[in-house]
Amino acid sequence: MTRNLQTSGWLALACATFILASAVAASMLGGLHIEAGGVQLTLEASAERGLQLVFAAANQG
Repeated sequence: MTRNLQTSGWLALACATFILASAVAASMLGGLHIEAGGVQLTLEASAERGLQLVFAAANQG
């Protein structure tokens, strides 16, 4: 049981580190944009508005 909790803790730490690094990169670069298969993901960070994650889907028809 202790081993499972330790593994879960490391996974949580890795996820938190990734989110923090993404927020720092978004604030320094003016936003991060990823587009795949007609879906666009934008991550923006600022001191005034905080962290914003926006999903948008393009109409393929």
